[in-house]
Amino acid sequence: MKRIFKQNHKPIKFKFRQTKDDFIVTELPLWDTPQDKGNYFIAKVQKQELSTLELLDILEEELQCFNIGYAGLKDKHATTTQYISVPLKFSRSLERIRHPRIKILESFKAKEKLSIGDLKGNNFFIRLHDVNAEAASNLEDVLKEIQKHGMPNYFGYQRFGKDSGNFEKSREVAQGELMMKDKKIHRIMLHAYQSYLFNDWLAKRIEITNDIENKDSEELLVNMNISAQECDVLKNQAGLIKILSGDIVYEYASKKWINVTDLQKIRKPYKEQKIVPTGLLAGSKAWRAKGMAGEIEHHYDDLTVNAMGMRREAIVYPKAIRYEYKAKDKSFELSFNLPKGSYATVLLENLANRDLTPDFQNK
Repeated sequence: MKRIFKQNHKPIKFKFRQTKDDFIVTELPLWDTPQDKGNYFIAKVQKQELSTLELLDILEEELQCFNIGYAGLKDKHATTTQYISVPLKFSRSLERIRHPRIKILESFKAKEKLSIGDLKGNNFFIRLHDVNAEAASNLEDVLKEIQKHGMPNYFGYQRFGKDSGNFEKSREVAQGELMMKDKKIHRIMLHAYQSYLFNDWLAKRIEITNDIENKDSEELLVNMNISAQECDVLKNQAGLIKILSGDIVYEYASKKWINVTDLQKIRKPYKEQKIVPTGLLAGSKAWRAKGMAGEIEHHYDDLTVNAMGMRREAIVYPKAIRYEYKAKDKSFELSFNLPKGSYATVLLENLANRDLTPDFQNK
């Protein structure tokens, strides 16, 4: 699965060791100040070298509680801080937990159990190694581009696992041909198949965007079967990915999905980052694109997926980007916020303009 990025720069050399010291993730909760009342108990938990599922297994065994809520899955090879919820009667047992890789930082009452997606996003701190002065300068340039234009919102390698045969297995799960005994694993594999399709679609759309920007109009008129007027509109459209007729965009202010019928009308709000194009996560109830966008999307759809389906933003805009180059030890430290469902490792691959997955597997 090859990811394509818009910045076509020379690959930048650095090493990323996904360890508890070089990869730190902190969940950004929905609330600013907790109400501290209700029948549930929420704990802010710091874990090291444990996946979220491993954390839950430990807590279930220690508490004998099988109603633990969480907002998102966090990496194993990292120091991560996330929120979990348990029924109030387990609060004292949770506070007494002692484990070398688990620490309860704070806790409070809540009215509702945490569910997947109950978070604003995540803050990331990452330390890169073996970075020379030229590479540091190049990293800063690409970060400025990402800060200005955003980056493709690919699913990261964590979504797919290490098994090269996972695509076929996840497709069988998604299509209802294979049932996993563990419901959590079953759900993860179903989502993995949707993510494979989305990533391939997104790479194709970036490829099409590059063609629109780099090929002459006459060639586009023939290859894309569009009018001269539409060709001019697309060439003059600002944005990381060219929005096509029939695309479905998400409007941030109204929180609504909009089917694009007038490319001129969306030109200004897209440039101002008030709307964002979306891609399909296949399922029976998902809203499909139409027109030219729908013809492309059709190749990355699967109507047999046993899920509701939804749309995913195709572009993500990292916030609060900060970085510092430490020449003495040739390290480059950066921090940034991403909305829920987006991957820091994808930003790193965008910076490097190369596949970093093998490096991530080695601590």
